[in-house]
Amino acid sequence: MGLLWALVTFACEAGFTLLAMPVLGRVGPLGVSVHSTWMAALVFAAGGLFFEGPSAVLRLSADDLFAGAYLAVAVTAVAFVLWYTCVSRLGAARAGLLTGIAPIAAAVTGVLMGGAMPRPLVWAGVLTVACGLGLGLRRGAGGRG
Repeated sequence: MGLLWALVTFACEAGFTLLAMPVLGRVGPLGVSVHSTWMAALVFAAGGLFFEGPSAVLRLSADDLFAGAYLAVAVTAVAFVLWYTCVSRLGAARAGLLTGIAPIAAAVTGVLMGGAMPRPLVWAGVLTVACGLGLGLRRGAGGRG
């Protein structure tokens, strides 16, 4: 199941990067981020209205609103600006390799947050990803460098 979701995540990452490439040079990282964010907000608002109904807004607590603001600003808007800046400077191929940092960050963050130590097979996977990143990002390994 984890491998299936990893493939879905990879497809989404590749999709939103490759779909942005044609307009990135014209509107820049900030423009792509702004437009991606408002379009996503509309889709989520429509989904919320359809699946939860308009009265769901009344059930939101202050914690829900704080979490939503954090996700909208830090996790979405700031992350998109940083991502599309990276894509515009490195190119889509090399920047795409950086998505490999996610499983490494997840494993390390889980341990730092008090979670269980991952099993050796997880660390072997992290090492494999790190080696792939090292090979893909080394100078002269295709793309810009």
